[in-house]
Amino acid sequence: MAQIHTLNRLPQFQGRIGPVVLVILDGVGVGKEYPGNAVWLARPENYNRFISEAKKNKLYTQLRAHGKAIGLPSDGDMGNSEVGHNALGAGQIYAQGAKLVGESLDSGRFFKSDNWKNVVITAANQNKTIHFIGLLSDGNVHSNISHLFKILEGCKKDGIKKIRIHPLLDGRDVAPDSGLLFIDKLENKLVELRNTGLDAQIASGGGRMHVTMDRYGSDWNIVRRGWYAHVLGQVDKADIHDNYPGYFRNAKSAIMRAREIWPSKQDQFNPSFVIVDDNMRPIGKMEDGDAVINFNFRGDRAIQISQAFELDNFPHFDRLHRPKVNYAGLLEYDGDSKLPQRYLVSPPEIKNTASEYLCAMKIRSYAGAETHKYGHVTYFWNGNKSGFIDAKLETYENTPSDPNEMIERNPKMKAREVTKKLLSALDSKQYKFLRINLANGDMVGHTGNINACVESIKEVDTCLADIVSKVSSQNGIVIITADHGNSEEKIDEKGKIITSHTLNPVPFLIIDNNFKREYEIDVTDKAKFPVPGIANVAATFLNLLGYQAPEFYEKSLLKFK
Repeated sequence: MAQIHTLNRLPQFQGRIGPVVLVILDGVGVGKEYPGNAVWLARPENYNRFISEAKKNKLYTQLRAHGKAIGLPSDGDMGNSEVGHNALGAGQIYAQGAKLVGESLDSGRFFKSDNWKNVVITAANQNKTIHFIGLLSDGNVHSNISHLFKILEGCKKDGIKKIRIHPLLDGRDVAPDSGLLFIDKLENKLVELRNTGLDAQIASGGGRMHVTMDRYGSDWNIVRRGWYAHVLGQVDKADIHDNYPGYFRNAKSAIMRAREIWPSKQDQFNPSFVIVDDNMRPIGKMEDGDAVINFNFRGDRAIQISQAFELDNFPHFDRLHRPKVNYAGLLEYDGDSKLPQRYLVSPPEIKNTASEYLCAMKIRSYAGAETHKYGHVTYFWNGNKSGFIDAKLETYENTPSDPNEMIERNPKMKAREVTKKLLSALDSKQYKFLRINLANGDMVGHTGNINACVESIKEVDTCLADIVSKVSSQNGIVIITADHGNSEEKIDEKGKIITSHTLNPVPFLIIDNNFKREYEIDVTDKAKFPVPGIANVAATFLNLLGYQAPEFYEKSLLKFK
């Protein structure tokens, strides 16, 4: 791959006087017009007008944001914010976590790695327990239950005798009430393993948005509840109620009791539970010498629990007791901080991102988002690299998010605050390229609340008007796109709520107040664009800045006159 170097200027187009601003409408895809499409129901006046004008100018298209177009195993795999921002920021398609893990498992390389031997086999040889923590579903966004089952088969072949699983209910990348379906599948698998002599059982769990899987330091209490349940065998006192004791004989009883008490609570918010024996002792409390595998492949919601296991200096909550376990991730979750120290599959090595080129050319850039998506416009955008590429040339602004439980009640979230910071950055006239993520379409979309989704889209629409007005006044260019779909499909054909991402395309449009038809979007060349996708965006905004894109990037969507 080519080394980072300055890019050549475009002979046909030198860019505009003003900046190029990329607005990522997280979770806003293009779907059919029906009562389950919150984007259509919202009637976003400005957004619709911008699309209409862009179509007239041949500055609009739709891009694929799922499947093979972003490095996932198949076109049946939904896109997600992590791989979406990888593609947007890198301009290239890399094999992503799910595909890498699947290939490693199927080839058998997984079970021959040094870390498999050092973590799992070592613990087994000492008659210690192998623990698995992760998201239990086939959503293929953070994890896949098929990976877990293949790993369990590997444990059986390698003679491991005692396994404890700490599953987290999904209800976000899959149906909101599908948790018991996956618990039943897991229990059936464990019965199969027990019939071969293994002591394999579920030990603790809870809903992903309430237990363990926080991200970007949004709410460390989520991680604390997971640590207490998985590691200590304790249920957080706040989760215990008169009719919900927190301690159960099996996972199904815990989930059924929670549904009886809180019928409107989705799986993703299920309270923590711990499985106990006849004497009310936890069956999966972690001990010195045990092995722990996090079977999530995606990093953002695995980093904090990994820090709790690995960091000696840990200020975020009192761990009470920290057993000396051998911890490993399915992948390396943070390449810069080398977290976790041990991992079972090497992550994609993403090179030559657009930000690296911008810094090499001394172009100042800005990135902004609220906490829920801050890491996406920085860490994931920069190819899974923490921190700045060049702190003198880059500004990152993180607008603190409200806690997860407030999203449904406050669908406007922090879109207004993120926008105000962008407008201030534009007023400073320090930056040539600016990018922001407006999180509403995705974060509110995951609640499945259609009315809240509609309100969120209306708020985003207001923000878009202010952004376009400001950039136009500075003779700049606005690009609007998304990383994947969500809010445009919230009810299925049977009237059931959908909380997951979608397989729909996403919009891509350019707003250029000084447009004189110097260029247009043209994706008719099937040799160049077999499937136009969001990986084509980076080359496109580099063109709009007046530069040729690297030859190995996915091609620019623009045709210059």
